[in-house]
Amino acid sequence: MKTLIYRALDLMQPLGLCWLLLTVWVALAWCKRRPGKALPTLAWLVLSLATCTPLPSWLMAGLESRHAPVTIGALPQADMIVCLGGGAEPSFIEPTGIHLKGAADRLSTALALALRKKAAALVLGGGGYSQDGEDHSEADAFVQHLSRLGEMPVEVVSLGLCSDTHDEAVKCAALARERGWRSVLLVTSASHMGRSFATFEKAGLEVIAVPCAYESSFHRVGDMRWLHLPHAGSFSIFASWFHEVIGMAAYRWRGWM
Repeated sequence: MKTLIYRALDLMQPLGLCWLLLTVWVALAWCKRRPGKALPTLAWLVLSLATCTPLPSWLMAGLESRHAPVTIGALPQADMIVCLGGGAEPSFIEPTGIHLKGAADRLSTALALALRKKAAALVLGGGGYSQDGEDHSEADAFVQHLSRLGEMPVEVVSLGLCSDTHDEAVKCAALARERGWRSVLLVTSASHMGRSFATFEKAGLEVIAVPCAYESSFHRVGDMRWLHLPHAGSFSIFASWFHEVIGMAAYRWRGWM
């Protein structure tokens, strides 16, 4: 059932929607009931808005602006630095044994906080990966990677295999109760911070937002182009925005934020 919901959500995004519209148009054409220009025109419009205009970046900027940008030096001390997952995975080929992914800014920011000793511990969350029929923790893999690089100035703790942001928040809250901690410097992508902040607060933690990994072109260096040729990167930005919008609705419905 969960897989079917994800597939349905994929078809609601620009690429999936265009594919669906053109599929219906082709099917009707073969059935000799061609619906004229409406379906292909709509598909072209959706594709153009999503890949030739700053619409995805504008939508993403709305999410990324919910928490103000910060600098490392200006942040207060806390009990723990929590870095949510999605920034790295193990690799058999990379020279370092680790492959950095799209959310690697989360790890970079969290390590910068740890090097400044902004908290007593660096806590790593994240999902997992399958290898030889077994599930393994992304956080465990990165803890091992850090141990190979040398001694860290703060304690490094893995949350183990986490299923989602809510799971990370629940495990962090349990760790905080066990250690007598309360305040947390929460490091995650700016677009994800709204949902993460509310979820960690709901879990009973005092949260200090450290947004990073800004995707919107409105928040990056360079001149804004209002019209341009199709760009595949726009799909990624729209997908991230769409994922968060659906995620926030689901979390509210489940009472997690």
